[in-house]
Amino acid sequence: MKNKTGPLLLMLLILANGGFAQQSDKHAPEATAAETTLPFRDIPYLKEAFIDMAPRDGKDGIPVGELGMDGGNKAMVLALAQEIADGKHGKFDSFLIAHKGKLLFESYYARGRINLPHPQASATKAYTGLALGRAIQLGYLSMADLDKPLVSFLKELDPTKFVKGVEKITLHQAMTMRSGIRISKEQEEEFEKDPSRVKGQGQVQAYLEHTAPITSASQSFLYQNDPIFVMQVLEAVVPGSAKDFIKNELLDKMGITNYGWRTEVSGLPTAGWGSSMTSRAMVKWGTLVANKGKWKGEQLVPEAFITKTTSSILYTGDDDVYGGGKDVSKQGYGYYWWSANLKVGHKSYFAASAQGGGGQYIILIEELDLMVVITAHDNDNSTLQITAERILPAFIQNAVPTMGGKSDGQAKSPPVEGLYFGLKPPGSTAEPLVPLSQKGWELGGVHAPDMEEFYLISTLEAPFRPLVVSFRRENRVWKKYEFYATGGNIMYSKDKYIERTGSGWSAIKSLGAPFEDIGIMRLTASSKGTLVFDERGTNGNGVLRYSRLVNGKREAPKAFGKEINTGKWTAHPFIAPDESYLIWDSEREGGYGDSDMYISFRQQDGSWGPAINFGDKINTDGEDGGGYVTPDGKYLSYCPRCDPPYDRMWVDAKIIETLRSKQ
Repeated sequence: MKNKTGPLLLMLLILANGGFAQQSDKHAPEATAAETTLPFRDIPYLKEAFIDMAPRDGKDGIPVGELGMDGGNKAMVLALAQEIADGKHGKFDSFLIAHKGKLLFESYYARGRINLPHPQASATKAYTGLALGRAIQLGYLSMADLDKPLVSFLKELDPTKFVKGVEKITLHQAMTMRSGIRISKEQEEEFEKDPSRVKGQGQVQAYLEHTAPITSASQSFLYQNDPIFVMQVLEAVVPGSAKDFIKNELLDKMGITNYGWRTEVSGLPTAGWGSSMTSRAMVKWGTLVANKGKWKGEQLVPEAFITKTTSSILYTGDDDVYGGGKDVSKQGYGYYWWSANLKVGHKSYFAASAQGGGGQYIILIEELDLMVVITAHDNDNSTLQITAERILPAFIQNAVPTMGGKSDGQAKSPPVEGLYFGLKPPGSTAEPLVPLSQKGWELGGVHAPDMEEFYLISTLEAPFRPLVVSFRRENRVWKKYEFYATGGNIMYSKDKYIERTGSGWSAIKSLGAPFEDIGIMRLTASSKGTLVFDERGTNGNGVLRYSRLVNGKREAPKAFGKEINTGKWTAHPFIAPDESYLIWDSEREGGYGDSDMYISFRQQDGSWGPAINFGDKINTDGEDGGGYVTPDGKYLSYCPRCDPPYDRMWVDAKIIETLRSKQ
């Protein structure tokens, strides 16, 4: 805790200029004409990440909004985005968030470009499945047809050469990776040596002739090439080709014109891999599913089909793979969409996702009306864990972030009432100040004088820090807001201050000389206007000073006497509103270890009494301090062993009266 700066100044500067510096004045990075011709692996890395909390309206049919204003916690999302930019989570190429139908956050890294279709790998399966759903919507198939044998739709096959049991494979089974077909990689390579053999429905014929026998045991979940059968059925039932059908009936209708989709050896579009989509196109695919198959009011895919697509038709038993993690459980599979429960605190949220190898994800959390789109290359399967741990808490009401992004918040948690967040107040024994005792918070959590607001300073590793988070009590219920400046009518930050106005806060003002020439870490003010502050010393010998208002004028700062300014690391003062006592921390003879918390009481003659150690119920053998008393005078909050994560404690302020008797 030594030489902590109590940093609010940067946040105030940001607030005074209208909040966080946005990148909306810049355009998202675009691939050059030459780059669009390169294989994706040859796309050069961006020199710097592009992070936008207010995405531009691309006139592409995607509504846009602003992170924070339209939902979400800026600090938490930015902290994660900065870590991604720093390469702490693998090789991300893009990271987008849509909430309640609006794109609120858009960022690009490494090979990501807004206009460059990104290889989708197995996320292509999800698009193939939705194309079949489109055929059902138009009447070329029915929902009942899903339970019919897939070979019944393929009239060019020779059933006399089928392996036993293949005639029973249904579309539903192929859509859930349970065809039971077992073809080795070597057999597939052998097929491709004779392209004429696997043209058109010859591809299906080759599989059905050479698979191992289909049994109830073999018709278990196996992540393999089953989507090729679905594409073959689509080709057989729609007018024209499957390729034209996908373009005309899905991609064109959603305004997706910049994409790639490879062709199989069969001559059909690849079904299980091989498509490329821009990140915004992925948002459109996700929006189609989130809207139960509707696009701009038109039902493109039946709602019943979407329900099947995103439900857990089966559980894969693969919680340790396919995006698993400690907060990811019950991973299931629908029609080429994965499902899982993502745990945040004591609550789990159902997530459906299109997934592709290397890190391609469209993740939908219906309960939060939230979509996360991620593209990457060569990434591992930690994306769902990152979503549970770092993204969901930013969109859950009353969630309080930690340094690791975890939260015990719940979207439907009961309202938090009372002046102290519904917590049971402590007695004479200090207790953790939960939920405010969280990793990633600075020393300075404080109530506003009217007890209706509470402010924390975040030290999350975001591009702009520290961040101020405000909790405000509205109709007796605490609600969380981000990026409010703190304090009552005047908020001090070192040698600067702002004043509350009728419409918000004034511009930043300076206390002027000599305050701006003193290395102030923490400044506190009494109700009489007396300022008490410390000085960031270079040799460990901090000094506490005060400055009174005398006849409306600010007097020159004066140092407290030896009762206060004795020892080392003298810092972090708190002056009682009525100036009846002063709390600070210092390392001095007779203490319990490093810095301890002390209190001095104002005497009848106006002098200050001896420094009294708070004792071993408060102080430890570590660095203790940062104390303040709630404006109602009832509770003392402080930081024991003040090293990150700065977890705070609180205790009944009657301890102050107990200490008063010792002076």
